[in-house]
Amino acid sequence: MQITDLLTSREPYICGGSSESLETPAFVYDEAAVSQLLRFGELIRVRADCRVLFSLKPFSFLDLLEHMAPSLDGFAVSSLFEARLARSVIGGPNPGRGTLHLTTPGIRPNEVQAIGELCDYVSFNSLSQWDRHREGLGRSVSSGLRVNPRLSFLDDERYDPCRPDSKLGAPMEEVASLMKRDPTRLDGIEGLQVHTNCESTDFNELAETVNSLNSGIGGLLHQVKWINLGGGYLFDDSVDLAPLFSTIEFLKSAHNLEVFIEPGAAFIRSAGYIVSTVLDLFANGAKNIAILDTTINHMPEVFEYDFEPDILGHDDGAQWEYLLAGCTCLAGDLFGEYRFHQPLAVGDKVIFCNAGAYTMTKAHMFNGINLPSIYALTKEGNLVLKKRFTYDEFAARWGAYAVSPG
Repeated sequence: MQITDLLTSREPYICGGSSESLETPAFVYDEAAVSQLLRFGELIRVRADCRVLFSLKPFSFLDLLEHMAPSLDGFAVSSLFEARLARSVIGGPNPGRGTLHLTTPGIRPNEVQAIGELCDYVSFNSLSQWDRHREGLGRSVSSGLRVNPRLSFLDDERYDPCRPDSKLGAPMEEVASLMKRDPTRLDGIEGLQVHTNCESTDFNELAETVNSLNSGIGGLLHQVKWINLGGGYLFDDSVDLAPLFSTIEFLKSAHNLEVFIEPGAAFIRSAGYIVSTVLDLFANGAKNIAILDTTINHMPEVFEYDFEPDILGHDDGAQWEYLLAGCTCLAGDLFGEYRFHQPLAVGDKVIFCNAGAYTMTKAHMFNGINLPSIYALTKEGNLVLKKRFTYDEFAARWGAYAVSPG
């Protein structure tokens, strides 16, 4: 089965060899597409002798993490819960099925010991965080420092880790000053972490980031053992990887560093879909409105960041135009205006593509609207139900512990 089959047919699909048909809303991840994206990680690993991690921030579903793990050198996480989930995939401490790396602006004091037991590498977000928690992690953890080179590549500050007055990373000039003023304060720092971009396809920007680090704190680069270049870059066949390869080669040859990168969205964004069904159609003024059984609850960045999702079958030149709307009572629960070559009918499927990243990890149940069921489109072309969310999961969040029907 291809994902487009779900768009062109109104017949129910038999999933995983069972009698159940596809439920919508549904989140579908394409295993073959994920494997195709992971080949870029393998290319980087082989060509540049670099360690490739997957960041759990954009997508954390356990079965897919298991599917990805053999192609990775580990995972990057941002919290204790993510660390526990990733450790359950890679198994025991290094050298298991990879290493576990954590960085976060907020480390809770009561979680430090558990983080130290789970993680192989921890990059502290600030010098004060390093001072406060370095002793609590234990000796088996390799400690690093996240450095902010104050080098911005993004116009939208909401996505920019190097925005003015950023909370993310120790300012590079502060680290450089400390190296001169009190270098012993950095004793025990074995690595550096840097992250300066978001969904870029220009690896020259990563090269510029490393050049800035080399100019500003080159001495520290020469002292530490490893560097994590973060994520924020996407891959496809049109992307020029040469600047990435040359940047990694420089770090290894000039500073003898072990190099990690931690793509997130790059390995899942184009491999995920949200499948919805048209519940109602009506006209209001000049607009034809289609109410879907999904909602921006399932893609919060539509509302938070004015993100306009891609939809299979949309064509700017097509005749039939609809305002696609979610099914909550929020007036702004709107996906935007889309055009199709055929008129929509109640019961038709509408498929959001490039929906693999930052959808299910941010989705919520406002209005009591259930989360999408999760399906895998396997390499064999089968659609397999992996997770169905229930009323009990919704009710338990609000203190209702008794099992209820439905």
